[in-house]
Amino acid sequence: MFVLSNAWRALTHSKGRTALTAFITLAVTFGTVAGLAIIQEDTNAHTTAYDQQKATLAIRPTAATWKKVSATDQSSTRHYMTWSTYNEYAALIQSAVSSLNFTFTETAPARVNGDLKALDGGSLGTAGDDATGGRLIWRAFWTKDAATASDLGAYAIVDGKNLTYDTQSSNPDATSALVSKAFASANGLKVGDTFKVATASDPSTTAELKVRGIYRYTSGSTVDNPVTAARNRENAIFTAYPAFSKAGLDPQSVDQNTPGWKVPDLDVTFDVNSPATYRALVANLKKAKLPAKGYAVSSPSLEAYTASLKPLDKLASRAKTYTAILAGVGVVLLLVIVLSGVWAPKRDDEIGMALVSGVTRGRLGWQFMLEVFIVTLPFYVIGLVGGAFAAKPIGPALASGHAIPVTSDLIWTMVWYGLGSILILAILAALRLAFFSANKLFAADGDWGTVSETETIETAETTGAAETDEAAEATAHDAGEANKTTTTTDDAEAQA
Repeated sequence: MFVLSNAWRALTHSKGRTALTAFITLAVTFGTVAGLAIIQEDTNAHTTAYDQQKATLAIRPTAATWKKVSATDQSSTRHYMTWSTYNEYAALIQSAVSSLNFTFTETAPARVNGDLKALDGGSLGTAGDDATGGRLIWRAFWTKDAATASDLGAYAIVDGKNLTYDTQSSNPDATSALVSKAFASANGLKVGDTFKVATASDPSTTAELKVRGIYRYTSGSTVDNPVTAARNRENAIFTAYPAFSKAGLDPQSVDQNTPGWKVPDLDVTFDVNSPATYRALVANLKKAKLPAKGYAVSSPSLEAYTASLKPLDKLASRAKTYTAILAGVGVVLLLVIVLSGVWAPKRDDEIGMALVSGVTRGRLGWQFMLEVFIVTLPFYVIGLVGGAFAAKPIGPALASGHAIPVTSDLIWTMVWYGLGSILILAILAALRLAFFSANKLFAADGDWGTVSETETIETAETTGAAETDEAAEATAHDAGEANKTTTTTDDAEAQA
């Protein structure tokens, strides 16, 4: 109790230093926990979480090849991928996975028919439909996954229903279509209405479609194909594959030599299960010298996942810098404050008086350690808990909704490193007693003199005492002689 009360008294006598130590401990702990949680989640997102992603594989024209494709030159469609070119890849992929699962989209220009009108926009300029194939975009999806991955942008149904993708049915839906809200408004279309479009290669060949749903885009376009990119994406008409095939827009499925605007832009995506399988397939394709020049292998799903991590990566990069600075500066400041507190000149008086009073160095060392524990441990716990709770809302706020959990491993790491750091500070404070010299017991603040001065005083006192004793002896001797003289005189008088 003596040690605890003395430690508390020492802290209350230095309120400014005590408050500053507590604040630094709280701030450093809070910031470090939040920063490390962000860094840990970013690392996990690129390792464990990445390896758990569903991987897809696509073979597409490179950027250099797309530059050879023109929205006003139908002969440039020869650079598209076709069913025949995909067959070679499919055989290789099937040899590496248990079953060959895939999806695809097919895209082709289309012309307006009758009173239907296309929305302005895009980069086609004044080029006519014969040169461009029309200002509409007709895109067919094989499955819902293909629609979800559309490079025209993600979309949401705002009226009506989405498409059905029952390709195994003997009577599939070959008329339903989705149109954009802007396109529907411009043409007075509503759910259930029918409209006709003409094919790009022949304005007399038309297909009648029925509006099943109206959509709006919820993300931007990432289209690479110049033919599609040159058009206003609000003019895109989405159907399931049966409607596209029924309109005769997939002639390559039966005739590989189809030219011009009759050639759809075919984009097949294979499901290869995991990133590990994807990497193995890429290696196998390279051994087979595939893909051909002008084409590249990619994983749309993994690329999309990696792109979604960019806000988290940016946040983690900042967290690494700020956390390192915060922890480094905080530790140095705490070290300086703690050591300056126990090495202050006035602590010499306190230590000296305590030792003279019989307090052992061990008890004083424990007192100094308690001073560190009292002002750091409670605020370390508060900072640890606060930082753990604060890290969770950081994801939605700064990392585009990416969750930032604080794991038990991180908490225990912070606990052990934090307690270790505090213990080291306490031990350094206690070591102050080991460097307190006994010569200072009577020399605090210079009020008690130095050891040499004390010895001089003691010598002077001894010399003075000796001189006093000699004077007393001399006086006694003189008195004795006087007594002897008096006695002799008295004796003589008595004899007379």
